[in-house]
Amino acid sequence: MADEKEKKEEMVPVTAEYEVVDQVDDQAIIELMTGQTIQDYVYSFKQGGRTVEGLTLAGINEAANRRGGIQVEEVKYEEQENSWIATAKAVDTITGSSRYGAYEQPKMTGGRPDPFAFTKAIHKAQRNAIKQLIPVPVIREVLNFYLHRKAGSGNSRPQQQIPQGGGNIAQAQKATFAIAANLSDSLEEKGVTKADLWNYMKRKCGVESRNDINEMQWTQLSAELKAAETTPQLLNDLCERIKQLTAASQESEVSAPEEPAAQETASSDEKEGETTQAQESPF
Repeated sequence: MADEKEKKEEMVPVTAEYEVVDQVDDQAIIELMTGQTIQDYVYSFKQGGRTVEGLTLAGINEAANRRGGIQVEEVKYEEQENSWIATAKAVDTITGSSRYGAYEQPKMTGGRPDPFAFTKAIHKAQRNAIKQLIPVPVIREVLNFYLHRKAGSGNSRPQQQIPQGGGNIAQAQKATFAIAANLSDSLEEKGVTKADLWNYMKRKCGVESRNDINEMQWTQLSAELKAAETTPQLLNDLCERIKQLTAASQESEVSAPEEPAAQETASSDEKEGETTQAQESPF
């Protein structure tokens, strides 16, 4: 009878649990992207007199790290008019098992464009794949650990409201610079220089100087770069986009008309000055 009662207490409407988990995981992804400390590894709430407990995205990643041998080998994504759809394949290198996870993330939240929509789709698809490979005992271990730690610290912090959009522009810019620095070696190995990356970012935002990039654009750029850190495939996709844009830019450049012969004898000082000016970058 006790077992039946316990099972009943664990049963809640799927929609209610899904909405809570989704909100907590949205917050965790935003905290990750803006350099904040992730607060929630577990969720616990009451629904119709029942207590529902489980692991958030951060908790699932922690459980996967404790288990070991679980890695994401494939991530695909597709852009829809109003959403991003991502699929991920996670593999247990110990047992050879593999699972797929998928997620569709709306581009709008609270009636406003969500600058983190793409990153949320990627992270949640990976979450859904990884969770299927984690043994139940490991999930229970991590769940109990963080629930007890939360209770022991007297942490009764209410669920945080999900911010609409990123932090201030300086914070978003700083996050982008930090991720770009982390990616620099990997990009160099694939033939993408730091100058190529910054030119890509400027052209993508349609600006001549980084001072003209607004907060939302910085946040979107940081999300794109952060996604490239997650899997080799997304890194390759980023490099391809950079190379394609660079090539298109070079092809669109119109060669200057030949100078009259008389002007070919321009002083070396003038030529040197022109070269220096041409090499100057707004970045």
